[in-house]
Amino acid sequence: MVLTFKSPVRPPREVSMTRVTLRDVAAHAGVSHQTVSNVMNGHPSIRPATRDRVLAAIQALDYHPNQAAKALREARVTTLCCAFYGHDAENVDDPYRNVVQSAFIAEANVHGYSMTTAFVQDGPESFDSLRQRYRQGQFGGVVVVGNTLNAAQWQALQGWGLPAVLFDHRLPDSAALSVSSDYTSGMHALVAHHAAQGRRHLALIIPLQDAASTAVDRREAFRAAAAQHGLQAHLIAGDWSYASGEAALHTLWRGGNSPDAVLGGNDRMAAGALRAALELGLRVPGQVAISGFDNFEFSRYTHPSLTTVNVPHAEMARRAVRALLARLEQHQTPPNVVLPASLVIRESA
Repeated sequence: MVLTFKSPVRPPREVSMTRVTLRDVAAHAGVSHQTVSNVMNGHPSIRPATRDRVLAAIQALDYHPNQAAKALREARVTTLCCAFYGHDAENVDDPYRNVVQSAFIAEANVHGYSMTTAFVQDGPESFDSLRQRYRQGQFGGVVVVGNTLNAAQWQALQGWGLPAVLFDHRLPDSAALSVSSDYTSGMHALVAHHAAQGRRHLALIIPLQDAASTAVDRREAFRAAAAQHGLQAHLIAGDWSYASGEAALHTLWRGGNSPDAVLGGNDRMAAGALRAALELGLRVPGQVAISGFDNFEFSRYTHPSLTTVNVPHAEMARRAVRALLARLEQHQTPPNVVLPASLVIRESA
């Protein structure tokens, strides 16, 4: 049966420029807002004539309930967000992003939550978009993945009242709740391994100007560990990519002062260095030892397999979700988490 409705006796409110609310529907139908709520929830006490009048008002005003806001009011937030700050949404082959995003989703699902993803770039428009999504009730809290996020940006997030956890990054002199890894001890273990093999001249491929805590920790630990073991050491620029690792090793060998161990600041640059060694006809680890940092899955399948430092990214992601849920559900601020990084010895060093 097709129902048609005549124009209402009283004119509707002026609601065209704003979201129609439950109270607008109630005023249109001449009933209380609780009656409208009862109709929408199928309460059996509502008389058929009243139900028809409310349904007619809903149709006339094109009312759509805001389910996200309803969930927030009832303390039943069921969606979290992982916000990748400074990451390219199109870079789908980034192993770091793939590992942590998968772990976020899996852990959220364990606790009965879903996980949405946002990509935030530097600039007010991008942050405003994230804020609007939060205020619209699309998610109840966020894990921020981005080791270039600064203290001012973090404070802006806090100013929204947004429950947040900082992933794989620490801010100096900040109360930011964070989950990270001990990159310093991992780098010390890697340098000590090269020293124990009799390597005396080490080079680290890493971004030289990157101010992120993950990069700073690796650079400073490399310098300190090399000095501790009395090794010659220097840095050469890379940009975290495979291609930059390949280019860096070629540059080192063209310079005529070839190291006997090359450390990649991550596994991708180390894999690029392995490729360059093959192109130059170098024996690995005979002429030069090559090692990485992260222990992504592909590091087991390079030839030779890559000695590296294991960073427990998946466990870090699980801990970050749990920390966020502690804020949302128990209104607690758990302590910061720093998980150990450990040496993985394979064939390349």
